Amino acid sequence: MARLYVLGGNGWVPSPKRSTNCYAIETRRALILLDCGVGVSRLSDPMMKAVIDRVPRVLVLLSHYHHDHIAGLNMLPHFFADHEVTVAGPGVLVTGFDCAAVLARYGSSPLLPQAITTWSNTFRKGFSIVELREGRNKVAGETVEVIRQPHTDPSAGIRVRDVAYITDTIVRPESAVFAKGASVLIHDAWLDAEDEARGHADLRSHGTGHGAARIAKEAGVADLVLGHLNPSYDEIRLERMLIGACDIFPNTRLANDFTVVDVRSKDEEEPLPLVAEDPASVESTGL
Repeated sequence: MARLYVLGGNGWVPSPKRSTNCYAIETRRALILLDCGVGVSRLSDPMMKAVIDRVPRVLVLLSHYHHDHIAGLNMLPHFFADHEVTVAGPGVLVTGFDCAAVLARYGSSPLLPQAITTWSNTFRKGFSIVELREGRNKVAGETVEVIRQPHTDPSAGIRVRDVAYITDTIVRPESAVFAKGASVLIHDAWLDAEDEARGHADLRSHGTGHGAARIAKEAGVADLVLGHLNPSYDEIRLERMLIGACDIFPNTRLANDFTVVDVRSKDEEEPLPLVAEDPASVESTGL
């Protein structure tokens, strides 16, 4: 059984309770990061340090290249210098250029002291950049499903280890088909019912809380995590959105940082060992 950790549940900018987009799936073979916003800094927490020590390799799966999804890439050498690291992204699918070319534009002099594309000397056990294409991919020993999604710049939905990750896109039937039968669905919930009723302009590029709940119900997933949360909403407003989503799909939670969700993956025969958690830092645990 794999385990999902929320490291960054906000879109756009961090807040005291939530950093920007990053989720970690721990398996017996690897730590899989879904996006790499500044939420990756949460790996400094003692709970996550224990996880890092348990896995030999790291796979970073990028949904697209907006800053709140990649701004933590420069932190990877700090956490994973002794690991085998693979970064995979949908380059041609969403930008017209391959992933390595896009990352070369983001991470090179004078923005970074060492270009991301030359990190093979930084990670002692190996480093590679891999192109994700629509459909089924085999990356670093993992099966990764990818679907192209509409957004201000296109994004990619990702499914790996029975976790479906649908961020930075609208609510649409294709997402339910893509997430069918997943253990956990992480879905964009940038807007609430109030903004939807007002016809907010962001409805052309983002999801809603209750829309995500409808997708989760139709897909028959076990758990829904409302992600890419709006930093303009206060906690009371977010709780109202959560309550509305739970009316449609009861097994829903907000992407509060350090939330832990068990992933009932078909690929893991035995549960992972329990993490030595700081109870004050963990929002909730999986069922």
